[in-house]
Amino acid sequence: EPPGTCGEYGCDLSCNHGGCQEVARVCPLGFSMVETANGVRCTDIDECLSAACEGLCVNTEGGFVCECGPGMQLAADRHSCQDTDECLATPCQHRCKNSIGSYRCSCRPGYHLHGNRHSCV
Repeated sequence: EPPGTCGEYGCDLSCNHGGCQEVARVCPLGFSMVETANGVRCTDIDECLSAACEGLCVNTEGGFVCECGPGMQLAADRHSCQDTDECLATPCQHRCKNSIGSYRCSCRPGYHLHGNRHSCV
């Protein structure tokens, strides 16, 4: 057979009692086999069509990843988003109040919050 008739992944031949037998190739995980005019090709499956990401789903070659917005982080299950406690990094001079996806600084009595929203004057 002329080269290329089996598609980009080619054909494997295996011995079968002294003769040869064509063995179909299997596509890698995350790809599906599609028949074209030039033979068989493996094309990427868009898992984001059926993935259950709480945030944004990003299709990758052979798989997908979930991403979360600002102030949120990916949970251990790699699908859900959970709040990041920004106050653990002590961004405020006096007091910090965490909120979903954000945080707010405040000052002790006798001080007021500076225009930078973090320092107390």
